[in-house]
Amino acid sequence: MQTSQDIAAALTKRAALAGVAVMVLTTVHHAIGAVVYRTPWRLHIALLSVPTIAVLLGALAVHRRRAGAPSGRAAFVVLAAALALVPIAWIGVFEGLYNHVLKDALYFLAPGSPAFVRLFPPPVYELPDNALFEITGLLQVVPAWVAAAALARRLLGRRRTAHPGCAVAAAPPHRIGSIR
Repeated sequence: MQTSQDIAAALTKRAALAGVAVMVLTTVHHAIGAVVYRTPWRLHIALLSVPTIAVLLGALAVHRRRAGAPSGRAAFVVLAAALALVPIAWIGVFEGLYNHVLKDALYFLAPGSPAFVRLFPPPVYELPDNALFEITGLLQVVPAWVAAAALARRLLGRRRTAHPGCAVAAAPPHRIGSIR
């Protein structure tokens, strides 16, 4: 039987590791872009990825060791904020969804569209002319979605169990979060 604490711990770990995956994938993606487009400045992402990964893993470790203590709760706040800001919003939504999903959709579904040039002006944006670069760009959305979903479930589950009278709070502990 999983307790609500076990479920919360699993969701926290899933969100953090998915966030790490986003950062690793975006580093690979930018390294590919640096080589393909001869733009070494794209490697700057490592200056964001390495510290973000360190914060995510460090906060996860502190939270897991001291979950009930104030330091464990503070570590979770740091972890949630770092996840929401960098791997989910900045990389997942802006870099993956806007810079690649929307760009590729407009390019392939509405070729020559004025919206494409307005939203993705050259030389800031590259035309989708390298499959590996575009695929790794699109793939950033997947672990970002996993991180966002796990973090949302973790936050919403915590909120629901905190309110007396709520159906989840009223359920026996072994049924919280389980699907049966």
